[in-house]
Amino acid sequence: MKKLPDQLLDLLWGGHNIWVATVAPDGTPNVSIKGSGALLDDGQLYFADMFSHKTRENLQHDPRVAVGVHDPERKIAMQVKGRAELIDHGDVFDQVSERLGKLSDKLSLPPVKYVVKIEVESVWDMGPGPHAGEELT
Repeated sequence: MKKLPDQLLDLLWGGHNIWVATVAPDGTPNVSIKGSGALLDDGQLYFADMFSHKTRENLQHDPRVAVGVHDPERKIAMQVKGRAELIDHGDVFDQVSERLGKLSDKLSLPPVKYVVKIEVESVWDMGPGPHAGEELT
């Protein structure tokens, strides 16, 4: 498990939109925005799965994932690569469900079906400039 860069940690501790890329069994790419991207610790991201049938099916077939994180105000653009685990019960599931419960109620969202935990394998700089495309971890 790799440690995330400090600026990405700062951004994700409070939760942030992320873009999750997966691949279907036939090789078709899929990308889906998740409004629930956040951290469990310094090396694991998670998002809540409430709607994402294609993302879930793809991860059941192949757990490899790429996650895009962009914040134009902070000038952060990074890609995280890793392996996903689908969780439907236990402490992590309960922790994430509770954290999102109030927001879900306020926005009339369905309950969390799965929590997708991503173990970070690498982080890449996707911002403009001299380090664009370089591995950060």
